[in-house]
Amino acid sequence: MNDSDAPDYCLHASGLRGLDPAQVLEGAMHEEPTSEGREGMHQTPAVEDMAALLPEYELLGIIGRGGMGTVYHALQNNLARPVAIKVLPVDLGDEPGFADRFRRESMTVAGLPHPDIVAVYDTGETVAGHWYYVMEFVDGPDLAQRLAGGRMPLEEIVPLLEVICGALQAAHDKGIVHRDIKPSNILLAADGRPKLADFGLALLMQKNLEYSHLTLGGTTLGTLEYAAPEQLAGTGAAPASDIYSLGVLTYELLTGELPRGVFDPPSVRNFDVDPAFDGVVLRAMQSDPARRFDSASEFCQALRQAADRRWQQTQRERVLRQKIVRRARLAAVFGGLALLSGGSAFYAWRAKRETNERRAAAEAAEAKTDGVMQFLLTDLRQRLEATGNLDAMESVLERAVQHYRDKYAASAYAPEAARRLADVLVIKGDVIGVRGLNEEADALYTEAITLTTVAQQATPRDTGSGLRVIAAWQDRSEHRMATGRYPEALEDARRMFGAAQVLQSSDNSVPVRRALASAHRAIANALAYTGPFEESRTEYLAAREVLAALAATHPADQALRDGLADIDVSLGSLAEARKDYPAMLGHFTAWHEFVKARHGPDNMMYSYSAFRMGVALVKIGRPEEAVPYLTGAIRLAEGRVTAQPGHHGAANHLAWCLRVMAQAHDALGDATQAAAFRQRESQAAALTKRPAGDVRDKEAILTGLLAAAAPHDAWWQFCQRLQGEAESESDPGIRRAFYESWIARAAREATTRPVGDFVSTVEAFCHNRLSVLLLETDWAAAAQHATRALDLRRTIAQTHPGDTSLERNIISSASHLVRASLNAEQPTPALAAFTRYAETARNLSPAMLAERDQGIAFATEAAHLLEFAATRWPAAAPDLTQTGSTLATALLDRLPDDRKTPDTVALRTRLTA
Repeated sequence: MNDSDAPDYCLHASGLRGLDPAQVLEGAMHEEPTSEGREGMHQTPAVEDMAALLPEYELLGIIGRGGMGTVYHALQNNLARPVAIKVLPVDLGDEPGFADRFRRESMTVAGLPHPDIVAVYDTGETVAGHWYYVMEFVDGPDLAQRLAGGRMPLEEIVPLLEVICGALQAAHDKGIVHRDIKPSNILLAADGRPKLADFGLALLMQKNLEYSHLTLGGTTLGTLEYAAPEQLAGTGAAPASDIYSLGVLTYELLTGELPRGVFDPPSVRNFDVDPAFDGVVLRAMQSDPARRFDSASEFCQALRQAADRRWQQTQRERVLRQKIVRRARLAAVFGGLALLSGGSAFYAWRAKRETNERRAAAEAAEAKTDGVMQFLLTDLRQRLEATGNLDAMESVLERAVQHYRDKYAASAYAPEAARRLADVLVIKGDVIGVRGLNEEADALYTEAITLTTVAQQATPRDTGSGLRVIAAWQDRSEHRMATGRYPEALEDARRMFGAAQVLQSSDNSVPVRRALASAHRAIANALAYTGPFEESRTEYLAAREVLAALAATHPADQALRDGLADIDVSLGSLAEARKDYPAMLGHFTAWHEFVKARHGPDNMMYSYSAFRMGVALVKIGRPEEAVPYLTGAIRLAEGRVTAQPGHHGAANHLAWCLRVMAQAHDALGDATQAAAFRQRESQAAALTKRPAGDVRDKEAILTGLLAAAAPHDAWWQFCQRLQGEAESESDPGIRRAFYESWIARAAREATTRPVGDFVSTVEAFCHNRLSVLLLETDWAAAAQHATRALDLRRTIAQTHPGDTSLERNIISSASHLVRASLNAEQPTPALAAFTRYAETARNLSPAMLAERDQGIAFATEAAHLLEFAATRWPAAAPDLTQTGSTLATALLDRLPDDRKTPDTVALRTRLTA
């Protein structure tokens, strides 16, 4: 865990690199550090020495040592009660003002009586100058030790966090901020109930920055990983800072990992975690304190809603379908953007404007050259969707929203402009909703309802306008369902149904009837939480009746059959919640047959459906029939785990299949088989735990790559593994050393290989990553690494012509070189870097430039960089213009004719301006 303060007992001066923190922790619990291991740490006395300094206590032993002191187990003589005494190093008292702060903070914490907060009984200073405080003795491990033994079951996590939230809220109500929420500061009593420890002391250490920086062996790393951004920036801590730390702690409890860098939501890392928890955790971890939960109580309430098991049974399927719909809508918006860039369809659309004034306004709006469309088409679609970078995605969408607001106003509030603005608002609402910003997302959905309603009023006979209104109501209903606002979600669903009925009265087309079925289903989803199950079931059946009638007259419409199958999943989940297991089996049987016909028996979807069949058959008391289904589910799950060994979702699904199979054999009376499957379940569950840096594994992969004529893709995947290992470290110095070690290793291997061998891919990759790491702190070193990466990649590409992936790597390194050089105080390095960039662009193949409009993307980026450079060094403008002209020729003029549009002409002008 690498936490910083006692009771963190694993922090020796010898360091933790290459060791399993859990093993180090275990070892330190059974032996005291040697004098060599304590060298440089703040010293605290041995047991016998401290006993002489505290005669009113009988010291029984050392509970643990940390960088900021030692915790002793003792007996308070006059009351005959066990206590824990934390003794701080004597040299801490030398810092001016420390004594006053210690007394003040200790009195504050001592006045905080709460059953779930470790009580402080007494404080003082020994005659030798050691400051100490006496606290309640908790006879049990801390949470860090508990987690070292494996991830906690979900059913234990939420109750534990509820207790912590209650304790934290009590402290916040008294104006006390903990400032150091982490597993080692949560002690577990003998009955398993948690107690929050070390209240207030983090402030003492935070104010004494000199001593905080002197801690050794990575002692600050753990705390830094839980600290809020404002704490790391040194701007102070507030209750919102504790909320952030709660979010990190929750992520760790749910996934067994700490969130580092750009991280996946919890449900992606652990398939057992419902997506409902994603919004809770991501909102708690917002970088802006104002966007987090307002209180620990609100955070706790959100956790309870996410843990609602009935809701979770339908949420996974709902979220999956919603993502598919969102992607389709996103593609439609992008398609609209591309259309507006200058095709004949645009002119046809423009010709339909009702008045000359509106047509002129629309033309003026379209004529704006603000770069937003190209920015969306390249950065958003090609980069952000692949990385899941929600911060950048939100930034892009904010620009898009403003762009379409401007267009809406400039078009004299035309209906089509209103609908396009509504589309972008919904997309942004989806993104920030995933991050837990529920109120802001709700406001965006509400605005989308208003816009689509206004557009419909302007075109009352247009069925499409009516359907957009219905979709807007559905968006807000689904969002409110996801945030636990079930009565409001039901109200929105009923309005959606009313709008669909009105529309059907004049148009009974397939899209309108689909909308009616969707409304029935939205009502059913909400009723599952606000009304009797039977009412919900009635609405699901009504939705199925509509879709079944449509499917009968449109047998080739696969979407209708997909919708019917989705309803069977919902009805099956509803029946399971009602404990109506025969009905559950019937609905999941229908879903299973659909999946078998739609996807075949060798698809992972089949594995999921077979698993649900197995669950239903076990629950209904027919385990002998469940075994064949579970056997098929396990076979496919094991195949996925073998093919994707790092896929946590696949490993979790396999573990669940094995668990239910063990239950089936228990019911059959076969204890031996049940035990065997439980053993396999434990092995599968172990695959979901992230290894603590298995160097041997990477060495084995490298050895295999060197022994085989491995293609570039295999080497690139190895590089991705290296990056994952490096970026898991929060310390930039450690990341730099990691990349430098692999640069040295790859360079040694390359001397024994042919020129241009793919082993150089590793060296170039690490140089490239270092250029990014050093971009802001050491531009000269960043430029050197980018140059080396560029040279290596050019050499590789020359010996492997025609590989466009290698060309993308080359232009990436050239771009890093420009960005690093732009941080120089003189223009000369930047001009030289631009020259290298232009030279690289000239050597790109036509196939590379045309692939996914890469030539346009590279030219757009170059234009941004050139404009920045010209602003910074006006005297260099002529040279920059010449470089831009070279780039325009290299990137745009060589595009196929069908890729040359008015936008590329405008982009060429930017490059040569």
